[in-house]
Amino acid sequence: MKKWFENFLKKLEAANKKNFGSERMDCCSVNKKNGSKSTKSK
Repeated sequence: MKKWFENFLKKLEAANKKNFGSERMDCCSVNKKNGSKSTKSK
């Protein structure tokens, strides 16, 4: 079971790197990339 979970985490890490890159994930950088248009329309 431990190996299965480790493999799961490695696959999750690879998917996150593919989608978000290798930069730090914080609310400011995520919102700038994804939500800048929606916040300006208010």
